[in-house]
Amino acid sequence: MAACSVGLLTRVPLCAQGRGQVHRPICRLLSCPGTVAADLKREEQPSGNVGTGSEDSVLQKRFSEVQKERREEAQRTVLISCPNKISEKKFLKYLSQHGPINNHFFYESFGLHAVVEFRQKGSVASLQDAACTPSLGTEAAVPFRSRFFSVKLKNPPTSEKSSVQRSSQSPPSSKKLFELLCYAESIDDQLNTLLKASQVTEENAKLRQLTCSLIEDIAAAYFPYCTVRPFGSSVNSFGKLGCDLDMFLDLDETERLNAQKTSENFRMEFQVKNVPSERIATQKILSVIGECLDHFGPGCVGVQKILNARCPLVRFSHQASGFQCDLTTNNRLTCLQD
Repeated sequence: MAACSVGLLTRVPLCAQGRGQVHRPICRLLSCPGTVAADLKREEQPSGNVGTGSEDSVLQKRFSEVQKERREEAQRTVLISCPNKISEKKFLKYLSQHGPINNHFFYESFGLHAVVEFRQKGSVASLQDAACTPSLGTEAAVPFRSRFFSVKLKNPPTSEKSSVQRSSQSPPSSKKLFELLCYAESIDDQLNTLLKASQVTEENAKLRQLTCSLIEDIAAAYFPYCTVRPFGSSVNSFGKLGCDLDMFLDLDETERLNAQKTSENFRMEFQVKNVPSERIATQKILSVIGECLDHFGPGCVGVQKILNARCPLVRFSHQASGFQCDLTTNNRLTCLQD
């Protein structure tokens, strides 16, 4: 892929434009909200230069603040598997019975899916209360209450074509990319075209955060105050459409809650299992999470527990989102580097 792209770029003669003009649009595209590049750009701006535009207001937020907002958005969001012939207007009207909707989008991954963000977290609970466990006939369903739903049409349309606009969550094919680069007039245009076609979009970033939030719901059954955070190329602006989703199971919140407890004559502690080392504890935690994902995680397939690696992890495919996921814990160094 990289070699092909370089070959295409060298076929176009250089224009009279200076090299400085190549870097500016690329910097602008990389500095999207929620990336490390956006935070660095904000810190490089002079303190006395305060803009009034919406873009400047976004850049005033720190990277950690943007990630916190994304996590809160994901907690108000649901993932719904939809039939191909579905009316978007009727679908949203039905969901609006449970609360106002902030935004939504549709995409393809083993069928049509919808990502719907409610304005209030209580709307998700209302939708969960209205949902039921499907009847599978000869097979038996494992009951699991999550934010991943499947909607069925009682009277499916026979001739109506789906008018749902689908958002692409995968990189363009080599043929499509070749055509786009051939239409570019200069190397400058080819660089920007390649970046726009490959970079992680706003909707893809939301889908990645939602996937982490869905896995967090599963892990919270054993560790109620845990968080699952994306790290690596998904958040450091080096990612591209179709790249893997690296997740970090953060258990530090439980330790912070213990530290906040008042110091008195009595100190109440949980009864816990003791193991010889932190590595063994990590292996046991990931082993349990891996089993839970394999047996109860909707859409989680091909679960591999790679526990003897230098950094133990659980690898699996999340079919609904189309991501290849790597889940690790106590790997704080990678999060600090990102």
